[in-house]
Amino acid sequence: MKNFLNLFLFALLPVSLAAQSTLVLQPDSANGKDGYMDDINASTGQASSPEFNAAAWTISGTPVSERALIDFNLSALPANATVLSAQLTLYNNPNSSNGFQNGEHSHISGSNASLLQRITSPWPENVSWNAQPSTTTQNEVPLMQDITPHEDYIVNVTQLIIDQLNNPGSSFGFMLKLQTESYYRILVFASSDHPNAALWPKLEITYTTPCTSTLVLQPDSADGKDGYIDDINASIGQASSPELNSAAWTIMGAPVLERGLIDFNLSALPPGSTVQSASLTLYNNPNSTNGFQNGEHSHTSGSNAALLQRIVSPWAENVSWNNQPSTTTQNEVLLPQDTTPHEDYEIDVTQLINDQINNPGSSFGFMLKLQTELFYRILVFASSDHPNPALWPRLEICYTAPSGLAEFSSNSFDFTAYPNPAQDKLFVSSNNIAEEYSLYDVQGREIIKSFAGSTKFAINLKGISYGVYFLRLKSGGSLLTKKIVINQ
Repeated sequence: MKNFLNLFLFALLPVSLAAQSTLVLQPDSANGKDGYMDDINASTGQASSPEFNAAAWTISGTPVSERALIDFNLSALPANATVLSAQLTLYNNPNSSNGFQNGEHSHISGSNASLLQRITSPWPENVSWNAQPSTTTQNEVPLMQDITPHEDYIVNVTQLIIDQLNNPGSSFGFMLKLQTESYYRILVFASSDHPNAALWPKLEITYTTPCTSTLVLQPDSADGKDGYIDDINASIGQASSPELNSAAWTIMGAPVLERGLIDFNLSALPPGSTVQSASLTLYNNPNSTNGFQNGEHSHTSGSNAALLQRIVSPWAENVSWNNQPSTTTQNEVLLPQDTTPHEDYEIDVTQLINDQINNPGSSFGFMLKLQTELFYRILVFASSDHPNPALWPRLEICYTAPSGLAEFSSNSFDFTAYPNPAQDKLFVSSNNIAEEYSLYDVQGREIIKSFAGSTKFAINLKGISYGVYFLRLKSGGSLLTKKIVINQ
């Protein structure tokens, strides 16, 4: 078989498929907007306090109530995003400056259960009790009484975030207050002004966005590159077989192992594209020529769960068992034991495809092999040489074509840039020494380029217009790009 781009099925289509992503927001004091207010200082705001409390207490015998406010900047969420889930993590402040039993939550006089409500009117960060904004009880979220004195709370705010997105003109974050404001009751959390960055409030939003394009590859025998290898014919390749199996069996009483190999030509994927999802479909071969129970998968002796691994060395289509290519376990994908004898498998290979794109010099498709190679176990699939075109292996990649510059990930090199969104300064921390960095706008124009030479450094953003940018770091032979949002 040859391996060039003349596919049985090739499509670049606008589709309604969605790709899942997660946005994590944990801003610092400069970029976060939170604070608390109390009725003992009713005309004074607490914008720079490390406290984020819902409380009813006394100060020198004088009753005081406290409520907390927070608003996350959601501008980094794509306009066409569909929110699947959102969770707010509030971390206990173990060294509360208010001195409530060393930062412990308390329910001495009764439950300290609280409510998180959507704020429906604008408020400045130094808002006071007397000028507090209005809220709505619609989809309010209860926080239950604490179980342990220093408990962190993970709060499901999915519907509140959806309400915010659906009602931008009347959505200004959340207010936290006790359900019953009778002292002595308190929940003690940290704000974005807390000196420990790990304790800043964190919002995680999982969402989907429609794919702008889909690449579908289902090549035939002339254009596909796949085959299987076995150790009973250890020096002979099976390039033209209709089989693509992972197996441990016997032939005339002689043990035999089989592994499948496949490589898709990704040259039709536009350079710089962002792969949002990728799915590989392997179809059962109902008329297997190997005669394994009429093409049935089998797990007679134990699980036939298999592994799909990235191949990291070149191989020819007539490759044999004796000269099989090497693989990596990095981001390998598990195929579970079959549930029906003729089951087709749809496999999420998103990370494997991204690994291929990010490591073209050490990526040559996938190998399929049993997790435990003990007979009698087999998964029976069809190759691109099968006479039925509907059964040829099929790869579907959902991606977004580049607009100026795309965001890329890497497995060997990683960095974090914070805060994100940022304003005047961006801090970068990487696991390897970054030799240099560049900041690009969405049109791909280079805004900043500088030498780094460190694993930790800061970037001055003063004078740069607000919007979406891409920060690219170079480390050795690796380039890594991540999206950055700059606020006014």
